[in-house]
Amino acid sequence: MKTYDKGIQVIVVVLFAFIIFYGLVHQVLCLKFPYPLEYREGVVQLWVNNFINGQSLYPKIQQTPPYLHNPYTPLYYMITGFFQRIMPDAYIFLAGRILSFLSMLLSCFFIFKISCLKSKKIAGLLASALFFCSPVVINYGCLEIVDMMALCFGLAGIYLALKKGTSGMIFSGIMCACSILVKPVFILPFISILVSNGFSRDNKKKYFLATSAGCLIIAFSVLFYRYRLDIFNHLIILNRLPLSFSHFMNVFANIGIRHTFLFCALCVFIGLMKDKNDPVYWYCIFSPITLLFSAKIGSEANYFLEVIALSAISSGIIFATVNTSMKKIVLIACIAQIFLFLPFKPAPVFTKTYGQELPATISSEPTNTLKEAGDMIIGELMSVFDPVLSEDIGWLISAKKEVIIEPYQFSQLAKYGRWNDTYIVEMIKEKQFNLILMSTENYEGSGEKFTKNMLESIKENYSVKRIIGNTYILEPMFWADNNKNW
Repeated sequence: MKTYDKGIQVIVVVLFAFIIFYGLVHQVLCLKFPYPLEYREGVVQLWVNNFINGQSLYPKIQQTPPYLHNPYTPLYYMITGFFQRIMPDAYIFLAGRILSFLSMLLSCFFIFKISCLKSKKIAGLLASALFFCSPVVINYGCLEIVDMMALCFGLAGIYLALKKGTSGMIFSGIMCACSILVKPVFILPFISILVSNGFSRDNKKKYFLATSAGCLIIAFSVLFYRYRLDIFNHLIILNRLPLSFSHFMNVFANIGIRHTFLFCALCVFIGLMKDKNDPVYWYCIFSPITLLFSAKIGSEANYFLEVIALSAISSGIIFATVNTSMKKIVLIACIAQIFLFLPFKPAPVFTKTYGQELPATISSEPTNTLKEAGDMIIGELMSVFDPVLSEDIGWLISAKKEVIIEPYQFSQLAKYGRWNDTYIVEMIKEKQFNLILMSTENYEGSGEKFTKNMLESIKENYSVKRIIGNTYILEPMFWADNNKNW
């Protein structure tokens, strides 16, 4: 029987080692890739550049371009901006990606430490390994988006609160405030510690509230003094996209299938743990609230990071505390979960079409083909003057072009009657854009990055110049006619 148990343990270790190796290789490739890998990288880098250049982080939204929306509080841009100054110009996304990668590693560390405080060292090792091996974590741990840094600050706050003591509560308050100042959605660590302190008789809890509230009051006072109502418009008004139950179910199904046993462990942990003085307990209780944000149109799997982290902590603690007879069942469940994490790659859904210079791809895996496609796209952008309209503004930032509009955000606002696209449509009809970049999905009309009016005007006034990978390069029709005559 001992040989059987050791065999299961060896399988677990081998599977973990394989996924961790794969994840690290993927992340290293992403870190050094010079072009945008995801739409939000361009959005984040736009505001990092604004911070570096001393431009407004929350500009007024007017009837004329530019139409830009900053969805986050500014701490991430400030931290990334300082690092960006020492990075090579050719790798515009490198600073943000490195910070996300370091935040992911630190999140693993805090998951390990939290689990060790609650149980044994084996619980910490298992929890941190499960978190790292999640495909969601592997994906977002190397992209220039704000979520991993916000999670890291939140977990640091929880860990420091568990340490108790005056200094622990003070620094816990600072970390929770930083989490909110990176992305306000990550408010649950602050709330969880606040609620747990309400059940505690420890007088040191007052230091947490004083430091966290103090930091937030000072930060938002400065922001409101500097930007007035503009910051309110960006963070609240323009962020109020409609909720979609079908979108939520689609995202939840995709993530839930790959994390079935992990999420079950979280439910079991909540049922077994009843310590109201523990912020981890309340964090687990409140964590499903974050999933509701994934119902917002355009949201993705990043809203599941907190739940995945807490599920990993729950799994580690359950494994370390169950009796010997149950441990075999938990180990088998662990193997099943790791199998769900294995990086099976689906077959590409796009095939090469007539006129396409490189095979299309829907993967964010930074292959040589994507690099070659990126070089071609940047070459096209560098060959023309501003303005250029691009579905993914990351390409414009890479080519140091002016960003006139964030197409997806404002197309969604127009769809629900909260923005008028007339001015942009007129610019398209007048062929003011020297090039237009859009994906196959949106060119064929099945995407949502452009309004219906914008898409119709594009097809009436622009023709396809090149198809590079999954990107259509369009030029004004009179250019195409001149080229044919030439």
